[in-house]
Amino acid sequence: MIAEAPAASRLWMCGAGVADWIYRYAAGIDTLPDDPGFHTILLHPDFDRRLGSLDFSYKSVYGTIHSAWTISGDLVAWNLTIPPNARGELPVSADQIGSFKLIGRPLAQSARIHSLRQADGNVWYEVPAGTYAFTVTLR
Repeated sequence: MIAEAPAASRLWMCGAGVADWIYRYAAGIDTLPDDPGFHTILLHPDFDRRLGSLDFSYKSVYGTIHSAWTISGDLVAWNLTIPPNARGELPVSADQIGSFKLIGRPLAQSARIHSLRQADGNVWYEVPAGTYAFTVTLR
C-alpha cells in the first residue's frame, strides 16, 4: 500500500492552477498550438472588473512578456510588452473592434500593428515586439 502524501505537499497543484489562470486568462498571455514557447504570443486578457487591476510578467526564452491593466469606470488601460524576436496575435471580436485603441486611435488606424486575418468572428492583429499602451472601453 502506498502512503498518501501530506496535504501540504499536495497544495502546489492548487497554486499551479491559479498561476495558469492568471497568466493565460487574466493577463491574456498564452501560446498558440502551432507555435509553442511564446515565440508567438496569443493575447486575450480578461478585463474583469472584480479584479480591478493586474500586473503580470513572464520570463520567456525571448525575454520578458509583460501585461498590466487597470480598470477605471468603463475604461481599461492595458500596458503590454512583447520581447524582441517574438510577436503577439490579438484577436478582437467584431462587436469589440471599436472598443480597442492604441495611443488613442482605433487599431485599424495604427501604424504599429496590423490586421493579419479574419476568422471565427474575430479580426486578428499582429503585435510586433515593443511596448504598447492600449485603451479598451468595456461594455
